[in-house]
Amino acid sequence: MKKTIIALLMMLFFITTVYSKDTIKFTSPDGLPALSIVKMMNDNKKISDKKIEYKLEKVSESLVMNFLKKESDMGIVPSNLAGQLYNKNLDYKIIGTIGWGSFYIISREDFMDIKDLKGKEIYTIGKGLTPDVMLQTILKENNINPAKDLKINYLSGSNELAPMYLAGKIKIAMVSEPVLSKIMSKDNKSKINFNMDNEWKKAFGINLGFPQSTLIASENLIKEDPEFIAKFITELENSIEFIYGKSLNKEKYITESKVTIDMSILDEVIKRANINFVSAEDSKEAYKLYFEKIEKTNKKAIGGKIPDEKIFMSK
Repeated sequence: MKKTIIALLMMLFFITTVYSKDTIKFTSPDGLPALSIVKMMNDNKKISDKKIEYKLEKVSESLVMNFLKKESDMGIVPSNLAGQLYNKNLDYKIIGTIGWGSFYIISREDFMDIKDLKGKEIYTIGKGLTPDVMLQTILKENNINPAKDLKINYLSGSNELAPMYLAGKIKIAMVSEPVLSKIMSKDNKSKINFNMDNEWKKAFGINLGFPQSTLIASENLIKEDPEFIAKFITELENSIEFIYGKSLNKEKYITESKVTIDMSILDEVIKRANINFVSAEDSKEAYKLYFEKIEKTNKKAIGGKIPDEKIFMSK
């Protein structure tokens, strides 16, 4: 009995003191989501009394494993992964959305309406994940059966899709930034037919699009140091404002942060990146809709079920 009490006291001590540590580990995917924290990686290596270690993962599998092993205190993740982590009881909560939909349908043809895609063949990536769920949902909302009315082909990644499109082997593709700008810079006959975030808004009559990238943090960190979280959000908003501003240091900061981005197309990428922080409180309904749609298409992608409201950080 005495040993049990001691063990419980030690566990309680650990939980209540773990975030008195000096270093917060923050992990983000490389590329588009990382643009949101470029200024922070250079200017905010410490917030309040805490040092921040920023890490960029170039491979999606490594990002997933990082959070499954709880190696990071905070980070940016695909929104479906935020749901998956919560449903696995890993105690990460959604602080807010960082990246909204940045997927676009492109071709060398003219399409006036999404319904014009009937009978066509579309290439994309991420079967069962956010790009696929978003595409299939929009098609269904426009009375297009994705399984019967057109053909969707899935490739392993953008590194395979882009060369095939540029070689003329693909007529219609759904791509995200920065791949979109790279393609447009090399093929002046290509056209952006549909901004899929706008199509999502139209389909559901909402002001916010679909949450593509999500800021999460450990529940313990949120509870134990709300002041740090509040200051972090302020610096994040400043960092996003910096990226969309006209600072001459922008390219220098990106280079020093080692974010993988082609500087020759940077302005175009940022223009269509759709990076904008919206708190969990203000984007809650957007997440609920997103989780509802992904649950119908591939519930495994969010851990088997729609997360309850406790996934969201409360004020």
